[in-house]
Amino acid sequence: MSEYQYYRFESVDGYLDTPQRAALRAISSRADITAKSFRVHYNYSGLKAEPVDVVLNYFDIGFYYADWGSIDAYIKLPLGTIPDELLQTRNPNFQIVETDEWLLLIFSLEEYGDYFEDEDADNFFQYLALLRAELMQGDWRLLYFMWLQELDYNEEVASIPLINFNFNILSEAQHAFVSLFDIPLGLVKAVSLVLDEKPSHHAQHVQLDAQAWLKQLSGEDKNTLLVALFELGQLSRSQALAMTRKQQEHEKSVYKYWLNATVLQPYTVIAEQQLKQEQAIAQAKKLAAEKVAKEENLTQLYNKRDSIWKNAEQQSSRACASGYDNAYNDLHQLAEAYQFKTEQAAFDLRFKRFVIKHQSRKALMKRLENLRTTQ
Repeated sequence: MSEYQYYRFESVDGYLDTPQRAALRAISSRADITAKSFRVHYNYSGLKAEPVDVVLNYFDIGFYYADWGSIDAYIKLPLGTIPDELLQTRNPNFQIVETDEWLLLIFSLEEYGDYFEDEDADNFFQYLALLRAELMQGDWRLLYFMWLQELDYNEEVASIPLINFNFNILSEAQHAFVSLFDIPLGLVKAVSLVLDEKPSHHAQHVQLDAQAWLKQLSGEDKNTLLVALFELGQLSRSQALAMTRKQQEHEKSVYKYWLNATVLQPYTVIAEQQLKQEQAIAQAKKLAAEKVAKEENLTQLYNKRDSIWKNAEQQSSRACASGYDNAYNDLHQLAEAYQFKTEQAAFDLRFKRFVIKHQSRKALMKRLENLRTTQ
């Protein structure tokens, strides 16, 4: 078994100073390190530090995967961003690390079944900053996803506050998360059905507007931030939020509406049925759109048929493998276009002339065998 490991971390709000970059360089001499990011991969070795510590000390988001199937996604938030009542899950795929300033959420997969590579990691990584922003603005659906994942195999889960989030329409980042971490969509749909019928708490989204935030700070909060800025030289948004949260006395939310296995269970069957119907409709729309797009493309090819025939001639005359490949691709597309326009006889006649003209090119004729047998 090979031992390929990939690490990528990024600071969303702040920048790494020179001493921090030097400390990171001591962790990995081969990493690509910038003022905001860290990226490296290893074969048969690994990072000289725990990813948890790297994120807590330097970054806001992170991602790790190994080619034996392990995946970890990291999101760091100021302590107090998420109510404790939403952090009671015992899902083994979800870990929570708290410090005096930070709350680190770790989402894990022990055995990812599909093939995964750096491009997949980079594609998912772009969503981590968006997911973090959603959490900081009061959109806590990510926590419900992990709660539902635990409920899928363990009905004895702790209750979670029933807050009226929209589970029918997920953000693009949430869709990516649900797909990667295999969140049960039927249960997500069931939550939306519960919210349609049961009383729930209003979802309060926080707008991270700098001017509005500064106005609600006390004089003590502002002095704290100024001192920190003077001492540190820079201050990220996350650091500022964490520091002022420690200074402020927030009224603790009192929840009286709760979601648990008993509340959700009556809605699961109908939710699965609705989900299958929605997926069938979505698949039908997708196929219909693909059909329209293909027919438009075939029409365009047919309208350009003379130039495509000419290009196939030119490519064949190159008398090389790439030219023959290009000629075959042109002719294959023409065959589909003529067939779509019910002009098969016209294609057959022109194709026959093409074959007679180039029959001495054996490598080309071999490529065209499949096409010739369809005539």
